[in-house]
Amino acid sequence: MRKKIAFVGASGYGNSGDDTYPLVFAQELPEHELVIYNSDLPAALPDDLDLLVLGGGGILYNNPKEGAADAESPHFRAMRFYMDAAMRRGIPWGILSCGFQFQINREAEYATALKPWVPYLQQAAFITLRSPNCVRIAQEISGRDDVRFFPDAAYLYRPAMEEDDTAAHAVTLVPAGLVNVRNTLINHYVRQFAASGTPVQWLGMGAPVDDDKLLAEAAVRSPKSQIIAHAGPRLAFETIARSRFVITGRYHGMIFARIHRVPFITPVDSPYKIRMENLETDMSAAAGHFEVLRQFLRR
Repeated sequence: MRKKIAFVGASGYGNSGDDTYPLVFAQELPEHELVIYNSDLPAALPDDLDLLVLGGGGILYNNPKEGAADAESPHFRAMRFYMDAAMRRGIPWGILSCGFQFQINREAEYATALKPWVPYLQQAAFITLRSPNCVRIAQEISGRDDVRFFPDAAYLYRPAMEEDDTAAHAVTLVPAGLVNVRNTLINHYVRQFAASGTPVQWLGMGAPVDDDKLLAEAAVRSPKSQIIAHAGPRLAFETIARSRFVITGRYHGMIFARIHRVPFITPVDSPYKIRMENLETDMSAAAGHFEVLRQFLRR
């Protein structure tokens, strides 16, 4: 039976990875009507909604400003708007292909930071998360034993690609965090690639507000590099597929490299979600998110 499902995730800011999720949902759930909402821009849910899903992406976090009078961040309040609306109207809701977000080396504070999430995690109809560590944390703070781990749903993204007979030759750098042209080690790598005649390209997979400055600096400091700005999911996917090697500070840069089995590295001090990725799990297991969802819909 056709259902109307609302997905609340981090898409809509121009981040190639987060904008991949609605494409995967449409790819995996063609039999249902899908509506997409941004996790930080609350909007009224349709009157005829059958199911609310939080996901995908790293939207399970609560980072209130230091010294704030309450322990709830604007992001959590936006998420609570959707969950409260669903419960008030008797709409079932769950969490799919999400992850917890922590600043580097602050995981020890998770119990305090995530406290406002606890009653909601306890009431969700289903929870599938994208790392074993996220599952452990969810179980510890909620007391649930039915939280499931599957690789991120973006591993299922498979856009049609035009054939390209040219061999992969360029090294692709996906800027974010320590992957930037000002970083001493990254700049050293770029100089070495140039010395060997290896083409270098900077692929912007983040939102413009995050990437524009980094890409402008790369254009100035590494003038022989190609700059690919505002790539979008498909172009990012294809660019990484045709790369010789990838250095990425972005989570989905790593995912796309893994899909195509392109060698990659990430900085040691990568964001939490990169450091917690289980690189030994079969990527096809990401289909488990949708198996859980379909099982719930069949009830």
